[in-house]
Amino acid sequence: MKKILVLAIAAFIGVAAHAQIYVGGQVGIYHNTDLEMGRLTVLPEAGYCLNENMAVGAVVGFTSDWVTDVSRDGSFVLSPYFRYSFLEIGPAKIFVDAQLQLEFLSSHNLITDTHDTATHFGVGVAPGISLPLNESLSFVAHLSQFGYYNETLTFGVNANNVLCGLYYSF
Repeated sequence: MKKILVLAIAAFIGVAAHAQIYVGGQVGIYHNTDLEMGRLTVLPEAGYCLNENMAVGAVVGFTSDWVTDVSRDGSFVLSPYFRYSFLEIGPAKIFVDAQLQLEFLSSHNLITDTHDTATHFGVGVAPGISLPLNESLSFVAHLSQFGYYNETLTFGVNANNVLCGLYYSF
C-alpha cells in the first residue's frame, strides 16, 4: 500500500512539474454619467494548461451595479471553463472559452428600501485574445458571452462586457 501511495505522489509531482498553471483575472469598469449608473466587475481566475492549445480553469468574483439614488445590485460569480486556443497571429493567441456560469444576485431598491435575491445560471462561449508581454506575464481580453443565460439566449457583442486583465504563468 505504501508503494502505491509513493508511486501516485511521484506521478502527480511529475505531471505537475510539466504543467503550466496561471493566475490572474480581469477587471471591468463602466460608468454612464448621463444615466448616473455604472458597473464594477472584479473576476480573479486560476487555470491549468493541459497542452499548448487547451486549458481548464475557474473564475470566482463579483459584480456591482448601481443607479444613483435608485438601486444597488451585487452578485457573486462562479464560472468554470474549458479554453481552446485555435489561432496564433504572431505572439497573440485567439481562443474561445466554453463556460458554465453560476451567479448569486442581491438587489437593493433604494426608493422602496426593499431587498431581493436570485440565482442565475448560464452556459455559453466567450471569445478572447491573449498577448504575451514576457515569459510569465500575458495581457488577456474577453468579449461578451454568447449562449444561454438566465432563461435568455444572448447573442451579439456588448461593449460594456469587454473585460481586460493580466495573467501570470508559472
